[in-house]
Amino acid sequence: MEIIILILLIVAGSAGLAYYFGVFNSESKAAVVKTIVDAQRNQDPLARSFGSNAKTQKTIMEIVAEENEIKKSGTSSATLEKKLRYAQWTIQPTIFYILMVLISLFSLLLVSLKFNLLIKLMSLSVGPFVMYSLLDGAVYARFKKFDNDYPSFLLSFVGLLKTGMNPIQGLKAASDGLEPGSLVKYEIDLMLERLRIGIPEDQSIGAFGEDIAHEEIELFVQALLLSRKVGGNLSDTLDRLARQVRKRQYFRSSAHHAVGMQRGSIWLILGFLVVLLGFMYMKAPEIISESIKDDFGWEIWQFGIILIIIGIVWIRLVTKIKA
Repeated sequence: MEIIILILLIVAGSAGLAYYFGVFNSESKAAVVKTIVDAQRNQDPLARSFGSNAKTQKTIMEIVAEENEIKKSGTSSATLEKKLRYAQWTIQPTIFYILMVLISLFSLLLVSLKFNLLIKLMSLSVGPFVMYSLLDGAVYARFKKFDNDYPSFLLSFVGLLKTGMNPIQGLKAASDGLEPGSLVKYEIDLMLERLRIGIPEDQSIGAFGEDIAHEEIELFVQALLLSRKVGGNLSDTLDRLARQVRKRQYFRSSAHHAVGMQRGSIWLILGFLVVLLGFMYMKAPEIISESIKDDFGWEIWQFGIILIIIGIVWIRLVTKIKA
């Protein structure tokens, strides 16, 4: 009966994950543009702020100031809704929590067949660990995909600006030099498409990369908006930004390589442990089997498993690098 319950839980969990886990949003560019056009036709508050009356419309600096004031009043940490948007998952936060609970209950059901109370309690953290690991991995994957082409795009854009090309033409020419599957190219194409269909320039540029967790995107957007508003030497500003992006990219890569040995060492130690246990089982299988059958011996085994899990979690936390 327990085996049947486990099989049913596995099937239900797999079906739920397959249905709700749209890791990358399948929404096409046309659908995105249609959503923006519908918002403009419905005259949402942001669209109304760019009305035809020049005396009453808000400037971009006022809107940015209001947004900053709202952000200051709330939390600065990334919420679950933001992470889901950054990862382009099409599930709601409620579904995310439901999947988290189901995974935890499933792991609790598995460990309750053999393990003690402490491991049963630890198994409840499997759901949050799995779901947030997948979510953070999806967010970082999109960040990495964007960051791979972002510095080269900025340098190409700066070079085109220095030749006398205007910013809109430079954006188009710089994006054409990227690979077809580039996330930077996709975002630039969306921006230019919004401009072509008549959406105000401030809104079209301001929405660039809004669903990507990259710190330098906002700097690029603000520099481009201010240059379109008040003029100035955009090429020098973006040249400094490109150097900053490349330096941060280099520092991140160096940091990941620096902690890679520490992260790999714990898996090497665990590998030696598994090999040692396998060698002991081959030479004296009764030592392993009898210790597992004995109540006190099985408690020792579980205590060792707990220490290993704590060590893995600790080394991951110590070597975690913020993107």
